[in-house]
Amino acid sequence: MTPRLLRNLARACAALSIAGAAARCLAEPPKPDLLLVRNALIFSMKAGVDTPAPGYLLVGDDGRIRQVGAGEPSAGVTARTVIDAHGKFLTPGFISGHTHIYESVARGLGVDETLMAWIDAISPMCNSTPENRYYATVFGCYDLLRHGITTSFDFNDAGGYEGLDRAGLRAELASGMRFVHAYCLPFGGTKESRRKDFEDFYSYAKGFLDRPTFLAVALGGYQCFVDDPGYSQLEGEIMKEHGFYNEAHYLEPPEPGLVASQRAKFPWYVAAGELGPRLIFGHFIHPDDAILQQVAKAGAAMIWNPLSNGRLASGLADIAKYRKLGIRIGMGVDGQGSADIADPFENMRTGLYAVRDRYESAKVLQPEDVLRFHTLGTADVIGVADRVGSLEPGKYADFLIIDPHAMETGPVYNACATLVLACGTPNIDQVYVGGRLAVDHGTPTDPGFPAMCAEADRRFSELHASLPVPAAPPAR
Repeated sequence: MTPRLLRNLARACAALSIAGAAARCLAEPPKPDLLLVRNALIFSMKAGVDTPAPGYLLVGDDGRIRQVGAGEPSAGVTARTVIDAHGKFLTPGFISGHTHIYESVARGLGVDETLMAWIDAISPMCNSTPENRYYATVFGCYDLLRHGITTSFDFNDAGGYEGLDRAGLRAELASGMRFVHAYCLPFGGTKESRRKDFEDFYSYAKGFLDRPTFLAVALGGYQCFVDDPGYSQLEGEIMKEHGFYNEAHYLEPPEPGLVASQRAKFPWYVAAGELGPRLIFGHFIHPDDAILQQVAKAGAAMIWNPLSNGRLASGLADIAKYRKLGIRIGMGVDGQGSADIADPFENMRTGLYAVRDRYESAKVLQPEDVLRFHTLGTADVIGVADRVGSLEPGKYADFLIIDPHAMETGPVYNACATLVLACGTPNIDQVYVGGRLAVDHGTPTDPGFPAMCAEADRRFSELHASLPVPAAPPAR
């Protein structure tokens, strides 16, 4: 056979192969997607959209949203699992922009203390061994998921404590919750030793960044508790080198001396080159006007923690004033040791009511505002709005199915008002992360959940029993 005949034969075979593939594509129906939720009242939280609308949501096998639409899906849309929501609310999973997840085992401690003495009260329970940190964090993650929080900015607070940071990261990964892991530089040591601690941890963490639940590494800033401007300088260098966000605890405690000392450290953030859109202030209750103006001008943001701030008598952040200045606002439930029940519904209501009380106005803040703070607003503040925070094609399918009549709320006149003002955790039917069921009517679907809870309870009950009994408070 001549070379020319061989070339012609090859072309003919290729044409037949293409034609055959095309015929098969025409003959075979499209592969069904992972999940379809229809007949839901969808709170997309997409920028500029505040009004929920009836519609459907389609999830692909990659765990991302393929379609969100009004009304019914087209006839060609198919999925292996189809849920008829019967008009229930479909919302993005809540995001906690400020959380200390390991504090899940420290509820009910330091009940009559403000921040600094409360930290002393919970520290023996929270900073023991890597194994204990692992169980405390896994338990805390499941607790957040049960309350509808699908993404958390987690302060592991382990800089300088051998093994705790890695144990916390392993626990976050094991839980199935989406997270940003906030690394904390050691309080003590030299700049060189602090950098080495960071590099050792980051080298370890990078091996897991391909996991879809691991959104990012960030810094958890504690300059407020360290009297060394070199701490901020190193944070600023790391932020610049790696593009990290840094959420700095700042101006939380109410005592005048602590307020004054922390305000005096604000120039350290500026000098370190930290002040900008990637710097977030956690709590940020007691800034003066000069600090506020600089934060607003630089495009920095803050995370509001109403439940924790109330529990620790830290004070009320002037959210209305911050909004007028254009400061971006997110919300967090903080740790379960200071929020106790990490319920985003209670967090939204507590904050909303407190601000209205302060201004003696029902118009200063609305349900739509706090709902946006706890979803897309927080995602924007912590730098993950491209992946979570709203129900839009391409984002992860992290969502809640909420039944306003599970705990009867009466007729629904204003869906957003009912959701924020009248619903709670008992109204959450199901929690989905990446289109896969994570919590069903209050119970995590992980079959190891009961055993993990029992082990956490055993470990920390024994630890608490082994601690010295605190002295009785003086008579009043």
